Amino acid sequence: CYLKAVTNINKTAGQVYNIGGGMNNSLSLLELFDFLEKIFGITLKYEKLDWRKSDQKVFVANINKAFEDFDWKPQVSKEEGINGMIEWMKSQK
Repeated sequence: CYLKAVTNINKTAGQVYNIGGGMNNSLSLLELFDFLEKIFGITLKYEKLDWRKSDQKVFVANINKAFEDFDWKPQVSKEEGINGMIEWMKSQK
């Protein structure tokens, strides 16, 4: 993403971009917990609390501007990203 932005500096200079997984890689906390439970073969214990007035109910980065300005889109799926993070964390021991 950064390399593509820099190589298109005439268009990207001074601009702000949302970078994230986009709608195809969106994931709620409950979906993440379910994914982790399956990977590790465990049951996570957590307490569901009431929604707080100041919390965002949903956030997904709108990556359209990055795609339009310098042809960037995510290359890693949510599953690949989570698995990669787990492997990296294991390597840090």
